[in-house]
Amino acid sequence: MNDSAMTGEARLKARRNRLWAFSGMGFLIAIIVGLATGFAGDLYEDGSLPAWSIYAIWALVVAAFTWFTISYFRRVDELDLMDNMWATLIAFYFYVVAMPSWYMFDIIGLAGTPQDKVIYLATLAVMFIAYGARKLGLR
Repeated sequence: MNDSAMTGEARLKARRNRLWAFSGMGFLIAIIVGLATGFAGDLYEDGSLPAWSIYAIWALVVAAFTWFTISYFRRVDELDLMDNMWATLIAFYFYVVAMPSWYMFDIIGLAGTPQDKVIYLATLAVMFIAYGARKLGLR
């Protein structure tokens, strides 16, 4: 069927399905790349892989992530883009408050040393919660 002959709802559904497929494929590739980079890290630690290859893998992964991000934002509509931007801004604000706060509490002896992985995962959680809230219409 010709795209121009489709109804607006049908075009929107097809576009949404393509976006879900693109995002799902990106997620699957990210899992595979994560496993592969972990394996490469083990090979480097064993002395089987030279250091330059880790840098090359890192550069390829960053380039692929950048390409995916640009492609993703070209595929989403203005509302999805706005929801993404709000979620990332809220997550950034969380990080800007959480990291120095934890560091301050550590310095004065009220908390342990800041844990980067905890703050990283908490920032991601805040971003996904903010994005979900936006999608639910909680603006």
